[in-house]
Amino acid sequence: MSVVDPNHSGLVTFQAFIDFMSRETTDTDTADQVIASFKVLAGDKNFITAEELRRELPPDQAEYCIARMAPYQGSDAVPGALDYKSFSTALYGESDL
Repeated sequence: MSVVDPNHSGLVTFQAFIDFMSRETTDTDTADQVIASFKVLAGDKNFITAEELRRELPPDQAEYCIARMAPYQGSDAVPGALDYKSFSTALYGESDL
């Protein structure tokens, strides 16, 4: 905890969390793992909505994802559907899914 909260404030900023996780998960997280996690949050759909992200993630993480996810273009899209697969592959590389 002292690595991500050096001031011992009990709070971890989203950027500190991302930096820490990037260092800790180098070569361990894959696009497939991240996609699988989003798929769970999305209730097994091929897209996720802003409402689902806001419900399931801390506010700063949800807003980060919402701001960076492209609209989902599949035939099963609903208004406001977001493409978590392209987002995940952009961050973690190509996926086999």
